[in-house]
Amino acid sequence: MVWVTGDRLQGGKYTIERELGRGRFGITYLVRNRNGDRLVVKILNDDLLRSLTQQERERLETMFWQEAVKLTRCKHKHIVQVAEPFKEGEHWCLVMEYVDGVSLADRRQQILSEQEALRYIQQIGEALIVVHENRLIHRDVHPVNIFLRVRNGQAEAVLIDFGLALDFDHILTTNRTKETSEGFTPPELYAQSIPSGAYSDIYSLAATLYVLLTGKTPVSALKRKIDNAGLVEPKDLNNLVSDRTNRAILTGMKLNPKERSKSMREWLDSLGLTGETPQPESTVVPNTNSNQEKKINWTAIAAIGALLSGIAALIPILKPPPPPPPPSLSPSPSSTKTP
Repeated sequence: MVWVTGDRLQGGKYTIERELGRGRFGITYLVRNRNGDRLVVKILNDDLLRSLTQQERERLETMFWQEAVKLTRCKHKHIVQVAEPFKEGEHWCLVMEYVDGVSLADRRQQILSEQEALRYIQQIGEALIVVHENRLIHRDVHPVNIFLRVRNGQAEAVLIDFGLALDFDHILTTNRTKETSEGFTPPELYAQSIPSGAYSDIYSLAATLYVLLTGKTPVSALKRKIDNAGLVEPKDLNNLVSDRTNRAILTGMKLNPKERSKSMREWLDSLGLTGETPQPESTVVPNTNSNQEKKINWTAIAAIGALLSGIAALIPILKPPPPPPPPSLSPSPSSTKTP
């Protein structure tokens, strides 16, 4: 452990309360600032740094700082907010907003309604669009890294833990399966030779929607690719899943990245998530183009003609009075939206 409870950083600006978590890449601490606000400080894992050569360590720390600065530009209400990094002793530190809530992995209901699940997916999807616009990829989207907090009486999703968003350019060498989240990691992140992109986050978010609607973690991409294991369609596990959502999940989880949606925006659109709330799937009435439909109903036309003749006869009797003069036009006050 690098720091313990009561340790002070930046000359007392932050005080360590406790360690929150420790992963392969980093260690996170719960801290308080001078105002008593709770924040999170994240550093690179000491064990990891000690396993690297001096050159690898310097490269990794430089990339951590560079990517941390990029993350400060990812401003979105559904992304955990990140402040400018600083250095404490030998450690680069990233200060983040503390999200007080529970993760989607700890949700009480294992199977959510489609409307509720799509609301969270839209919030995280819109957040990832901002991440991608800043030339970053999260690479670890799954229920553990999505927290639910209550704002204005409404639960909302927040994307946390950008540890794997940092592009370390495979300098950590051999076994990338240590970096993966079973069932949510796309196949390209298992291989060192295949580049990742926004399509990688699309796979992981589609897999997250899969588990929210079925309560089941999808089979891993590695088993699908190597062992030819089949992916059970979400609709087969939950018949309340709509056809459109079922199709979007399967498209987002295609093994070939080129077969997935081209962008997060396109994938959200395929779910009907183009506005603030999910749009219901429209029902299309099939056009049979049968010969019976093409037949002209002459009886009906004759009846309509007789009706029109009767109306024409009544026109002189029912002649309306001349219309009143149009009212004067005056500009209406413009509406403003409360930000």
